[in-house]
Amino acid sequence: MPSHRSTVTTATADRRDRSGSLRRAAYATVLLVHLQYGLGMWVNLFATIPKSDQGKSAFAAFGAAVAHGPVGLTLHALLGTLLLLAALGLLVQAILLRAAAPIVASAIGFLAIIGAWVNGAMFVGNSANGASMGMAVSAGVALLCYVTILFARRLAGPLDQARRNQMDAGPGNSTADRP
Repeated sequence: MPSHRSTVTTATADRRDRSGSLRRAAYATVLLVHLQYGLGMWVNLFATIPKSDQGKSAFAAFGAAVAHGPVGLTLHALLGTLLLLAALGLLVQAILLRAAAPIVASAIGFLAIIGAWVNGAMFVGNSANGASMGMAVSAGVALLCYVTILFARRLAGPLDQARRNQMDAGPGNSTADRP
């Protein structure tokens, strides 16, 4: 029969592993956002969006960017889609960790990546400065969220701390059981 101490140690080790995975995923996502940001600047300065893409809806413009755009624009659109998947994966990891701060940060980051993706697709369709600005601001918000996860001192929220305290007390050792 496993002791209470080994169960707590296993739970703590599992939490540490999940926290480490979350930080690594946040770091990878920060790198991807930086790469995407730089590639987007290159596309903005040096690539020409085909005139045939003008006036298309967001999803049609995305399809045109991938299928018929210049190589830089195609890579930018595909990397943006990969970022959507990475941001979603990070959100799922934060939810599995059950810590409030990383869940909030990764959810806001995911919404920011969605916003950047939609603004990017709209930019291909209309070349509006507002869509370009929307991509940049959304990328900045996402970076802030993911860097927050990286530099958070502790990834566990207050509920996790209460749960840990309860586990450390063990059965029959809680303050409620004392006279």
